[in-house]
Amino acid sequence: MGVSPEVALAVGVWVEALLYGLYACLFFEALYIIIKKRSHGGGGGSARVFMYGIILMFLLATLDIIVNLYRFLRAFVLNVDPLGPFFYFFDFTRWDTLTRNSILCIMTWIGDSLVIYRCYVVWDRRIWVTVLPIILLILSIASNAALLFWFTHPGTQSEKSILQWMATIYPFAFAQNTITTGMIAFKIWRQHRSSTELGVHNHSPLDLIGIMRIVVESAMIYTLQLLILIILFPLHHNAQLIVQCAIVPSIGIVFVLIAVRVHFSRSRTLLGGDTMMASMPPWLNEDQDTSTAGDEDLEQHAPRRSIMIQAAGDVEQAKRNANTIYTTFIRKSGGPIPPRRGQTTSAP
Repeated sequence: MGVSPEVALAVGVWVEALLYGLYACLFFEALYIIIKKRSHGGGGGSARVFMYGIILMFLLATLDIIVNLYRFLRAFVLNVDPLGPFFYFFDFTRWDTLTRNSILCIMTWIGDSLVIYRCYVVWDRRIWVTVLPIILLILSIASNAALLFWFTHPGTQSEKSILQWMATIYPFAFAQNTITTGMIAFKIWRQHRSSTELGVHNHSPLDLIGIMRIVVESAMIYTLQLLILIILFPLHHNAQLIVQCAIVPSIGIVFVLIAVRVHFSRSRTLLGGDTMMASMPPWLNEDQDTSTAGDEDLEQHAPRRSIMIQAAGDVEQAKRNANTIYTTFIRKSGGPIPPRRGQTTSAP
């Protein structure tokens, strides 16, 4: 027995409220750490991009839950539309319906843009890596913008054409997120393998594989929702309405969850005896390494080169190069570097 659209919409609103509560806890935890770290100075470049992006997404998610609760009360409690809650929720002549769908589109675009930018930074700012994801993002923006126009201007397009355009939204977003997350994970894995082959081993709980796992696991929250929508949409199953309501807070959760997990992983490392302070990943806070005197901002001053370790005849030199590479990548994933076994806290 299928779920009625009214039940699916009601459950969807409460699911969104539950996820928003989780999102708010993670966001304020991250915000506390941002303020604490920024009081010591630092912050710039990619850190500011991610910080402003995350704050903007939280504001949009807050506005979305307010608008959706307003719609829920008017549709289910006040019974404003005599045709029922379903017709109220999809009446695009109402400002709240248009606002809610616009927020969903903007939230998706911001999240996809930040993922592309992260891939761009991890791949040493190589444009070619982002060409296909950017094309998919442009197609997604065009599809959503066209649908919003047609919904607000009934009769300008046939129902069949609108459904065909709607069927492209989720595949575009799914492909873009899968490609960018896969490229980030591949870059990290390739670096880890190269370091291991040269005999450079990191025994810290927050190594490159740990970073890769955090990125992939967090991204799976949003990616799996898109996959479910790709399956449910052609089936015209009402359960897709529940998943759609969960999209907005889930996008925000992905980015804040990565930041919080990296921070607490580093905190566990520091509790093991390190004296350096843990910090947030650079998209929340790009601190200087306070444990290393005279260390410059690697993002602004380091040469733009691949993070792959160059082959060297001198094994000791290769290990020092690998340590520099590890330091650079962790900076891009969040602040001070936990020392490896047998190493001091000084930068190579």
